[in-house]
Amino acid sequence: MRILAEYKTRQKEILLEFLRAQKDRPMSVDEICAGVAGQPDAPGKSTVYRLINRLCDEGEVKRFEEGKRFFYQLAGGEDCHHHLHLKCTGCGKLLHMDHDESEKLIETIYGRQGFTVSETETTLFGECGDCRRKHTAS
Repeated sequence: MRILAEYKTRQKEILLEFLRAQKDRPMSVDEICAGVAGQPDAPGKSTVYRLINRLCDEGEVKRFEEGKRFFYQLAGGEDCHHHLHLKCTGCGKLLHMDHDESEKLIETIYGRQGFTVSETETTLFGECGDCRRKHTAS
């Protein structure tokens, strides 16, 4: 049984290594599978789905829905449970909002609306500075 546990751990590490190398880019499960294909012990599609869902639950990976498709991107681990995220709709970058700024925004929303915001589930969508500059330069 120990060999099976090591094999599953190796598949998770292969997946995490690939996601770390692509940390600024959201990818579909098909893109992830294509990226890890050919490596010894590479996880198959069903294993990628299982692992990616576990990594989302653990906060290491963020899931984004675009239309009817899901995309995944490395989040940053346990620290990501303590701040909001900013997702660029132009280039796909995932930016980590400063913890203190996140807290101020959450407190402002609560103070004005009486609405509690979940830091672990909240991603704000918009356009990053680089993409905005590209639009103003053209």
